[in-house]
Amino acid sequence: MKRFFRLFLLTLLVCAPLSLFAQSGARYGYLNRAAVIALLPETARVRAQLDSLRAKYEAEARYNETAFRRQYSEYLQVQKNLPEAILLKRQGDLQMAMERGIAFRREAENLLKKAETELMGRVGEQVDTVIRAIGAERGYDFVVDTSAGTHPYLNPQKSEDITPYVKARLLNAQ
Repeated sequence: MKRFFRLFLLTLLVCAPLSLFAQSGARYGYLNRAAVIALLPETARVRAQLDSLRAKYEAEARYNETAFRRQYSEYLQVQKNLPEAILLKRQGDLQMAMERGIAFRREAENLLKKAETELMGRVGEQVDTVIRAIGAERGYDFVVDTSAGTHPYLNPQKSEDITPYVKARLLNAQ
């Protein structure tokens, strides 16, 4: 009996800390990262830069389109009077001009996407740095980004909305 009692006490001593550990649970923070990024003045500056760049590319594309239409109009006016060899050459010229215009539009879109990724990436890095700092200061095990809508429930007893802390730090740093 004494031996059974000792074994019971030993088991109790070993299991007690494990049950306390299981009850402690993780602490985590959450925020809508996209909403925080949208509020930053830097985001507005980036959007203005991108809009300006987009307008320049659009103006150049319109210029190319106008030149193509002029060239096509001239072709239509003289096509009846030209020999077949010249007609074929002009048709080839028109085809190349049209392909160049389409290629320019594609390249412009790719360049705009690249510029947006680069410029917005810098803003995102700035936000992530602040999130990591606040997470460490407040002792979180992790921080969840709710902007994707993939977390329908976050336990309010174990989590905290860190959006106000992140906004304050970012806006004070500006």
